[in-house]
Amino acid sequence: MKTKIVTLLAIAVLSLSAQAGLWEKVTTMGAKTVKPSSEYLIETAGWNIRVYEWIPADNPNARCMFAAGSQKGGVACYSIND
Repeated sequence: MKTKIVTLLAIAVLSLSAQAGLWEKVTTMGAKTVKPSSEYLIETAGWNIRVYEWIPADNPNARCMFAAGSQKGGVACYSIND
């Protein structure tokens, strides 16, 4: 009986995980994927911060950066001409 409950629970978790992936694909269908112009890691006291840089398609005079860590992330854009 305990094995059946564990098996059903595992199937339920896998099913929810699969549906989440399907939802992501449906909601982003047709979206263009753009590669960053630069990507790198910053070593900060044991936390590897991932940084991605790109030039926005609608503003070639700007550069944007996305930095992501294990807990937080953020985006900042600035003018290239300054």
